[in-house]
Amino acid sequence: MSWLPRVKKSEFLFSRGEGKLEKQFRMNCMGCGLFVCYRGEEELELASFVYMVDGALSTVAAETNPQDAPVPPCISQLEGGLVQVAIEVEDRAQRSAITRVNADDVRVTVSAPAARGEANNELLEFMGKVLGLRLSQMTLQRGWNNKSKLLVVEDLSARQVYEKLLEAVQP
Repeated sequence: MSWLPRVKKSEFLFSRGEGKLEKQFRMNCMGCGLFVCYRGEEELELASFVYMVDGALSTVAAETNPQDAPVPPCISQLEGGLVQVAIEVEDRAQRSAITRVNADDVRVTVSAPAARGEANNELLEFMGKVLGLRLSQMTLQRGWNNKSKLLVVEDLSARQVYEKLLEAVQP
């Protein structure tokens, strides 16, 4: 590992949903700062390295110019021209807003409570405004837990949905 002294080492802690954390020990090139690889263990003897591969720097592209980044996996093109969006909903918020778009999901806040489907109705109306769609062009399905939903939309491509969601993000 003669190349090891020529990299800058740093530690990152990531939230991986539902309270799970992942710690990465990253290595960047000292000359240009390019992210080279990371490992899950701090001790070199125990660690296997995960190297970056072609297309893996989409996060950097998303931060510098979001329109150049690939559409995240949470927004997927389905058969028949439909697009599915994985959404995590936070109810009883101050206002309806899109607060995050990442690989796992689109985080949306709504002011209505989840009881009696009020949050679902508000979510559909809000997403219709964001995406420029009528209620009849959208279907809301159950997700993997009580906070998650799958929104299926018609008449837009996955790229169009992604760009409209990015424009609406309000952290």
